[in-house]
Amino acid sequence: MEISFLFKSFITLFTIIDPIAGAPFFLSITAGYPEKERQKIALKASLTALITLLIFFWLGRYVLALFQISLSSFRIAGGTLLFITALEMLFGKTTQVKTSEKEATQVKELEDPSVVPLGIPYLAGPGAITTAIILGESPEFSVKLALSGTIFLVILITYFILSASTKIFKHLGELGTKAVVRILGLILASIAIEYIITGLKENF
Repeated sequence: MEISFLFKSFITLFTIIDPIAGAPFFLSITAGYPEKERQKIALKASLTALITLLIFFWLGRYVLALFQISLSSFRIAGGTLLFITALEMLFGKTTQVKTSEKEATQVKELEDPSVVPLGIPYLAGPGAITTAIILGESPEFSVKLALSGTIFLVILITYFILSASTKIFKHLGELGTKAVVRILGLILASIAIEYIITGLKENF
């Protein structure tokens, strides 16, 4: 197993979860909460996302088999979804794949937003779940263990970013955050195209 593969997997998952762009969203739905409570919400949301992604990582192939969906077709569909998300990131828009504006407004009325919508679907959204399922198709057990560690590392970093979101957003500002998101969007677009091309090659 090459280190480059693990690094690429890390970049893919980190980019689609995009905790940097999620920091302002996290701050908006936890407005009025004391800092310690925000830490708890960030931890609970991260654990929810971790468990969800690991479940789909290890059991995703059986879900595809249940619905008789080939991995190549799933790569094409997943790549298309990731490409749409990447375009929204490139144009500096709040991605509607994770949560719509209406849902974001309703979230503010919740007493505990950690599991829904922060854990699911904001962190462990359709794009992240798609990526986890595709990564989980690796046949070797040692590779799957290493990739599980990669998922854990991404979520750990996500937790630290959300926990420090007040400081991060203060230093980066809105323009700085959008600049980082656009760079990540370009990377994600390239990965999405690769997924689609690989799926098409496997089909034809």
